[in-house]
Amino acid sequence: MLCGLATSFPTSAADADRLNGHWTLDEDRSEDAEDAFDGKLRKRRFGSSLPDSSSGPGGRRTVADKSQDEYWRTVAEKEERRSAGNLSRLGTVYPLITATELDISPARGGLEIVYDKLLPRFVRPNPDGRVFSASGDELVADTIGYTLAYWEGTDLMLETDPPDGGKYIERLRLSDDGQRIEYRVKVRGRVLEEPVEMTREFVRAGEARAHAGQTR
Repeated sequence: MLCGLATSFPTSAADADRLNGHWTLDEDRSEDAEDAFDGKLRKRRFGSSLPDSSSGPGGRRTVADKSQDEYWRTVAEKEERRSAGNLSRLGTVYPLITATELDISPARGGLEIVYDKLLPRFVRPNPDGRVFSASGDELVADTIGYTLAYWEGTDLMLETDPPDGGKYIERLRLSDDGQRIEYRVKVRGRVLEEPVEMTREFVRAGEARAHAGQTR
């Protein structure tokens, strides 16, 4: 499990500001999700691992909650039309390993990450690091699962317990020049024969356009 000493809150706030922006996938420097999980899915013995509209934690429904519900309904409909071995069987990690665009912005004292302009996800990095209190106030709950966010050095760490069991551990590492995010995720789940780890890389939108112009 990835863990470590957290930086002080002012440094963490500065790191959060540097993550803000629109990011696009650099396919040439990213692992393909289908390749990473090829041969790792168990033979189908379970129902869908995707949440339904009522599977998110309780409480008052927000606009973001409704957007998440709509996203999962769309994915479920696609699942019904595709083969039994598709990636949506992995459950709520599906958008995290397939997104080609990320929009990161400050929200409610934390960060909102929007995947492919469709799925909003709110995280609140804990300034005290990877610690849990009796109240559990540092956890953020939504349809993806219960997520603890914290800083390990300047890396943003996300540890999620999804609704159907298992674990997702994500690391977002910003490059020194602030133009790239290295995204690593380790996935454990009941539909997997063994844990799978994969790496993807995102480039800041302005940098991506400049790179495209150079390669023409």
